[in-house]
Amino acid sequence: MIEDPAFSRLGFGVTGPHAGWAMPRHETRALIRRAVGLGITFFDTGPAYGRGEAERRLGDGLKAIPRDKVFVATKAGIGPGGRRDFSAGAVEMSLKASLDRLGTGRIDLLLLHGPAPEEITDKLVRHLNAFRERGMVRHLGVCGRGPELDAAIDAGAFDAIMAPVNAGISETETARLQRARDAGLSVIGIEVMAGARRSGFPRSRSDLWYRARRLKQQLTGQRPADPGTSPQHGLTWALENAPADALVCLTTRHANLAENARLAALEAQAPAS
Repeated sequence: MIEDPAFSRLGFGVTGPHAGWAMPRHETRALIRRAVGLGITFFDTGPAYGRGEAERRLGDGLKAIPRDKVFVATKAGIGPGGRRDFSAGAVEMSLKASLDRLGTGRIDLLLLHGPAPEEITDKLVRHLNAFRERGMVRHLGVCGRGPELDAAIDAGAFDAIMAPVNAGISETETARLQRARDAGLSVIGIEVMAGARRSGFPRSRSDLWYRARRLKQQLTGQRPADPGTSPQHGLTWALENAPADALVCLTTRHANLAENARLAALEAQAPAS
């Protein structure tokens, strides 16, 4: 279980449009700093997003923020370019590269990024615990969708799981989340606004990114069912109904960021000096 005052109920995902052409770097930086001011102090990213660009942007955005005031999560196992390797050596190399890109001496939560159950080996777990003993990471977790989460719960070596949390998940998925919490793991929800309707015409490069993602999902049969609600309704449902300790949301607009923080009842923080 993660107990840290900086592990806010609402997290900001630095991924997607924040990892490339769809969002200028200075705008990502401004949103990160605005998030902290709104009380969103939990940030999630990963080396696979934009070949490390997302991590670099997050590190840049947090430069002026005292390190103990934010909670940073990143991933390992799928690296820049999508190369998959959950060997102990590869995970260590990934972690060290993430620390460098983020410009920090530690990761608050290191998540294995979608491992198969058999890839969560005893050797890998020993290495992960060694990273924690050396102060490189504070908490360990697994990000996934299915049996790999069951393996993480049963391993007794992890502090958290990250999984989809929205009104469209199945009873089996919901029961898995509750089992994790009963086992003492924190549950972090992603894809909170999956399938929600986004109104209006594209007004920016980030809007075009969302349209491109939606089209790709439709062509590959991965598009979530449209719940007929707005993104904020999806967040409200998750806040009120989901067995989750934190919810990670992606946004590119200051107004949406502020509304998300309001829905999560976060307390605004004093601006960083």
